[in-house]
Amino acid sequence: MFNLIYNTFTQISNMSNNKFNEISAIIPVYRDEKRLKHSLPKIVKYLTDNFNRFEIIIAMSPPKGNTETIAKNIYKDIIILENKEHTGKGASIKQGMLASKYNQVLFFDVDLSTSLKEIKKFIPYLTDHQIIIGSRNLKESKIKKRQPLLRSILGNIFPLFVRFLLIKDIKDTQCGFKMFRKETIQPIFLKQKINGFAFDAEILLIAKENGYKIKEIPVEWTNSDESRLNIFKDSILMGIDIIKIFINKKRGYYNGD
Repeated sequence: MFNLIYNTFTQISNMSNNKFNEISAIIPVYRDEKRLKHSLPKIVKYLTDNFNRFEIIIAMSPPKGNTETIAKNIYKDIIILENKEHTGKGASIKQGMLASKYNQVLFFDVDLSTSLKEIKKFIPYLTDHQIIIGSRNLKESKIKKRQPLLRSILGNIFPLFVRFLLIKDIKDTQCGFKMFRKETIQPIFLKQKINGFAFDAEILLIAKENGYKIKEIPVEWTNSDESRLNIFKDSILMGIDIIKIFINKKRGYYNGD
């Protein structure tokens, strides 16, 4: 009840100054100096224009390169978190999410394949849902640039695999644009075990096992030609990880308690 009153009050207050209240933005980075230099100024401007308070957290995997220097030259208050080893996107996201401080926490890809303007569509749903996820597979979704054919075919098979074994009512677990209310972060991400690309399916399953309400929203999405996903190797690893998640589910590891 308190959260409902707080969220309603916050929305009314934000309407008066045409800005949302606060957000933590988590961006996983791995050998992404070029893309970061291009996208970070846009991210800073969007958050400055639309939020009263915000933090940007770069969750970085080695090698370090010039990422920190580039990021701080663009935005001096940026927070840099560095994994000691390159353990995967899931591990970087987990680290960044657990370090966040604001009541609304969003993670998204450094290439901005999902437009930041979608944030405005997400926030109103946080009154009645704890988690809002972007989807490329809903009827209303807008795909501006599609993936290459083979990757697209595998991308259509993977959601069927996820729905068969794990989550039946989410059409796109893998879109890298997800928003969480702060109170969900520790219950979900402390239980996360998958470090690779299949981590999205795991955290959504954990959310469901903990009784959190998830809203899937159609988004505008553009394929990046510089994707880090290895079509064959990572597809096999993701399939193996889905089986691991299924086994963990059967063992009751994700049960809310």
